[in-house]
Amino acid sequence: MREGKYISVDGIRTHYFEAGESHRGKKPSILLLHSAEYGGASEFSWEFNLPELGKHYHVLAPDHLGFGLTDKIFDFNGQFDRRVTHIRRFIEEMGVGPVHVMGSSMSGGLTMTVAARKQPDWPMLSLVCCSGGGDAPNNDQRKIINTYDGTREHMRRIIQVMYIDPKWAADEAYLDRRWEMALVPGAWEATSAARFKAPFREGSVKRERDNIDYGNIKVPALVMAGKLDCLREPGYTDAFVPKIPRASLHLFQRAGHMGNIECAGEFNARVLSFLAETSA
Repeated sequence: MREGKYISVDGIRTHYFEAGESHRGKKPSILLLHSAEYGGASEFSWEFNLPELGKHYHVLAPDHLGFGLTDKIFDFNGQFDRRVTHIRRFIEEMGVGPVHVMGSSMSGGLTMTVAARKQPDWPMLSLVCCSGGGDAPNNDQRKIINTYDGTREHMRRIIQVMYIDPKWAADEAYLDRRWEMALVPGAWEATSAARFKAPFREGSVKRERDNIDYGNIKVPALVMAGKLDCLREPGYTDAFVPKIPRASLHLFQRAGHMGNIECAGEFNARVLSFLAETSA
């Protein structure tokens, strides 16, 4: 992955990657939003997609609040909307938009939530949701994802859950990169805070992202899912994709939760085709 850049967004030091600078202004930009596991960052979610997409479009991939190398901030009064606002202000500060938004895992659900609002917070032309949306079962694999203890071997177990091919967890250099990102000061605390639930509020508050009005998504949508994703129920996309007026579904036959990484070539080709269809 190429070296990242920084920009101040309302006083928040925000880290991001940029590709295809020569395409800026010639066609709409692409905004890539990463997944939210411990150590999650644009560096890992998009390292095999950013260069290829950058050959055709201007592409931006910021680290969310609290993740990667962006400032470690968590808002207990409403982190979800704080994150949405941070991305809106990032788009404004970068001087781009409307944009094609592509989100992995948590960011996929976040993107669909924003798109389904009566007045979407981001100027979106289309959306791509990879391994997001729908229900997420609290199974043994997800507990591995959510209970990270900061050790190198637990990070290996997280990678084993997210990927189908064992090569990823066996790659010691790749493991070290992810482990080091998870140990950036404040990263564990910011990621864990999103998982805190007061026992006296359990079940009393319905989260917006768990009650998305999919029928209200007006932009073209491409939903992508790994057929072997153990963090989702088989066929989970059947419950919501048909409700999106202008949606199509793409299944990665040999991928788990990280289809855009394990099947990067397939992801890049399908996304570029989708963007061409959308522009037409």
